[in-house]
Amino acid sequence: MKKILWCGVLLAATVGCSSSSSTDPNLEAWTREVRVIAPHQIGDREYEEVASLEEKVTITTMGEENAVTTAKENLRRRAAKLDADAVVIVACGQNVRPSETNSMRSMGPEVVCQGVAIRWKSN
Repeated sequence: MKKILWCGVLLAATVGCSSSSSTDPNLEAWTREVRVIAPHQIGDREYEEVASLEEKVTITTMGEENAVTTAKENLRRRAAKLDADAVVIVACGQNVRPSETNSMRSMGPEVVCQGVAIRWKSN
């Protein structure tokens, strides 16, 4: 019984410390402000590139569309951490090659999304 109780405490402590359950409320607000856009949506606005970003998400039983949505949201969150205003999606899909090859094999088919975090310039 003590062993089960200890495992439960350890599991609760691990879950309690994970980044998914203890998020920064400011980061959540900043993430909501970051727009995910296509290159043609930039228009004539001037901007500076903050960083090139890439996300890989394994396609689960929820399908490719769900994996693309997850990857774009991950890019959006990373851009918020960089204080960017938007993420311009350059390429996203199952047939996109990652910019760096990883020696570890994927657990299944993946979606790769590549984008650029940008900050609008003030006039």
